Amino acid sequence: MESEKREQIGNPDPILRCGIGSFSARLAEVIGSESVRSFADRIGLSEGAVRAFIKGRIPRSDDALAIARASGCSLEWLIAGVGPKKAGEPADTVQPDYVSSEAFDEEYALIPGYHLQVSTGNGAAWNGEPIKRHLAFRRKWLKYRNLDPDRLAVVFAKGDSMEPTIHNGDSILVDTSKNQIEDGAIFVLRLGDDLYAKRLQKNVAGGITVISDNKSEYLPQIVPADQLDNLAVIGKVVWCGHDFH
Repeated sequence: MESEKREQIGNPDPILRCGIGSFSARLAEVIGSESVRSFADRIGLSEGAVRAFIKGRIPRSDDALAIARASGCSLEWLIAGVGPKKAGEPADTVQPDYVSSEAFDEEYALIPGYHLQVSTGNGAAWNGEPIKRHLAFRRKWLKYRNLDPDRLAVVFAKGDSMEPTIHNGDSILVDTSKNQIEDGAIFVLRLGDDLYAKRLQKNVAGGITVISDNKSEYLPQIVPADQLDNLAVIGKVVWCGHDFH
């Protein structure tokens, strides 16, 4: 039964971490035998930032451009694994380990990521910022979870009230098509002018209880029925990715 389930999903890991999408592997390749500190100094970034990229964090566009220029590699190859490694090389020098963009699109869906912090503590405002990056998720995994790529978004967690489930700085995948409260599920919600990621529970009196997983530090908050106009459910949290601490 378990083997059949795995076959249906394809790869149980939902997010692209190898092959065409492994930016960290390509970064390690261009760094080569040079020390991380030396490479970081050469491109004008901190050693900690470069090590975070090696661990899987996706760089901003200006940081990726700095890496590509310093390494003499193609920016498209560095970011997406598409095209020749070296800028200006003919197409027939493309490494066979990397697939075409068509094959990539067939296997993976790019979910928009916003540099917006959804508070898991005291609140963080939604500033309506533009898309800053994309995360690649396997289409088989999305289909298995009944998730529509066009209704998904990635934002960042801020605060510690949802520890140990969600850590500060985690990437959160939000399904904006699911805004009907399910008792005990985690939702991104707007309360007043702020965004939160919290568990929600309906009350008998018609209100909503907003619950933090870090119960030793944060008490449940009740939104009475007559104040529900101040609460809007943005979407359900369906996946969370974080580094080990």
